[in-house]
This record gives sequence, C-alpha cells and structure tokens, in this order.
Amino acid sequence: MPDHVRTLRTLPSTETVSWVCRSLGGARILASEFLPGGNSHANHALLVDGPVPYQVVLRRWVRPGWWVADPDFTVEREVAALALLERADVPAPRVIAADPTGEHGDAPALLMTRLPGSSPDGRTACSPEFLPRLALAAAAIHRITRPWPGIPDYRPYNDLHHPCPPARSSRAWLWERAFTALAGTAPAGQEAFVHRDFHPDNTLWQGARLTGVVDWTTASRGVAGVDLGHMRWNLVLDRGERHADQFLTHYARVSEVDLGCQAYWDVRTVVDLLPDDGLTVAELALLEPYLARCLAEL
Repeated sequence: MPDHVRTLRTLPSTETVSWVCRSLGGARILASEFLPGGNSHANHALLVDGPVPYQVVLRRWVRPGWWVADPDFTVEREVAALALLERADVPAPRVIAADPTGEHGDAPALLMTRLPGSSPDGRTACSPEFLPRLALAAAAIHRITRPWPGIPDYRPYNDLHHPCPPARSSRAWLWERAFTALAGTAPAGQEAFVHRDFHPDNTLWQGARLTGVVDWTTASRGVAGVDLGHMRWNLVLDRGERHADQFLTHYARVSEVDLGCQAYWDVRTVVDLLPDDGLTVAELALLEPYLARCLAEL
C-alpha cells in the first residue's frame, strides 16, 4: 500500500476522538469506517451512540506537506463554503465543529453531518436523470449570490510557467497548441461561486436521486465555465464526449449563464491535468480528440 494511502487510512488519534465526542455533547463513538475516494483528506464515518445511532463524517487534513503545496487548501475555506450552502438549494453537509489548526487532535479537522447516498455506480450513471440532475446541481451552485466571505479567487492548478505535454502522449503538438491558446488573458465572464472540483465522484446518489454534493475544499470565486469544464472532461473519461455535450445542453436549459466562452474553459480544465500525473495511454486516447475539438471551437 502506498505511503499516502496508508496515511489517509490511519485512524484518528485518541485526542481527536475526544474532541469529536465533546463537539457532540459528550456522545460516545461506537465505530469508525474509512471512506475511500479522496487523495488529500482522511475521511471517516463515525457511528455515534444515541437513542437512534447516527453517523457523522470526520475529515482530517493529514496529507504531508499540504500547507506548502496548497496553502489555501484549508479547513476555514471549506467551512466558509458550507456556510454559504446552508442558504442555497444545494444538498451539502452541515458543519458540526471545526479545528482549523489541529490543536485538539492529530491534524486540522472538520466534523460534518453525513448525507445519505453514495458515489454514482454504473446503473445510476446510465439513468436518464443523471446528467439533468448534475446540471441542476451545477446551476444551483452558480446561483448562490454574493457576499462570499472566506472564499478565495479561482486559480488554475497548472500555472503554465513550465508547460510540458503528457509523457505518454504521441500528440505533443496538440498540447502545445493548447498552451498557446491559454497564454493570453482568460475571457471575461460573470463571476460566480464555483465548486472548483465538480465531478461525478463528488456527488452522492440514492438510485437516480442526487442526495449531495461534497468536497468543498477548493470552492472559489470564478466563472461557471470552470465547473462545467471540469465535469465535462471527467464525463469524457467515464462515458464519452456525447455525454459531456449532453451535460452542457442540460445546463444551458436550466441556467442563464453565457456559455459563449465555454471552449476556453474546457481547454483550461484539461490542461489542469498537467504536469503529467500518470495519464494513461487509454485516457489520452479519449482526452486528446476532445481537446482537439475544444481547440477548434475557440
């Protein structure tokens, strides 16, 4: 097991559990379950004793060096986002308690309610309701009105200071075209509250019903195209370009956002996958035709 995976699976310390119990009014923790799927946080579902036992989620910032690589990747940022979502038509966790500095346990931590549902399986993803409900959730996020206290400005993951095509690509020229297309100033657009990491695995479902949108640590002030582009390349890898296009069509029907510059954000979010983080030949075979089409639409 890789070291970072072992770190994420590490059970919370006794001090952290004591903080959780105090935050829950002295309740007792009956069991702990590691929640897979994340690469940056240790997420555990905790079963809380009571007349009717219930679960909460403990999220801990345990990735070594996160404060150097992502200094704005903080507990405070996620708490600010979840506070905004309490007044929005978006199913999201609610904050129970926060320990931004880790003074009460083994790491900075956030204690949240646990929403029903799970990541979409194949049957859910094939439902005719899947893409329309993803689009409705995106539109609801982007309608959250100012003020957005505690939410920083959007910044790309890849700053393009040292652009380099993926190591396994045989179409380096295509990526060079993308780097050139992004070299200037980004197109102007209406500023919105954005999730910043909006993709299927950050949503929860019960059958064909969307029950939650999670992982708000990178919530930003940006443009809606960032969320749409991020979702679209994920759909390209999961289900193909046709589904990525259908998602955008559904979004256009339920939102008043101007999508005239969407091709730019589609390119921008694909390039954010670099520096090359292990993109496989099979993934590139899906992404590169999509990237070429987005570049042609600029």
